[in-house]
Amino acid sequence: MVFSKKKINASVSKILRMTVNFHSDLLKDISSMLIDSDDYNVIIQIKENQNIKEFHAHSNILRVRSPYFKNLLSNDKINNENNVIIFNKPNITPTVFEIILK
Repeated sequence: MVFSKKKINASVSKILRMTVNFHSDLLKDISSMLIDSDDYNVIIQIKENQNIKEFHAHSNILRVRSPYFKNLLSNDKINNENNVIIFNKPNITPTVFEIILK
């Protein structure tokens, strides 16, 4: 069976488009986890003066995206209540932390 270059190129282009679309959709889905905090297992409490803002996150995403959180989450002495890890982070504003988290 002989295939023309045109058909092969068309097939390769189609596969590449499908791959790009898949990765794009996957990235959107993972990014939505920052907004939709269902099934989170980390609470990060940011305290600025008397204001406290809580951020809900997923430990797996924090581990793979940040060496700081990977190290922090590997510590045996972390505060774990009902299978939710709680961190208190003073000395940072909620606005700055939100940028870091994203």
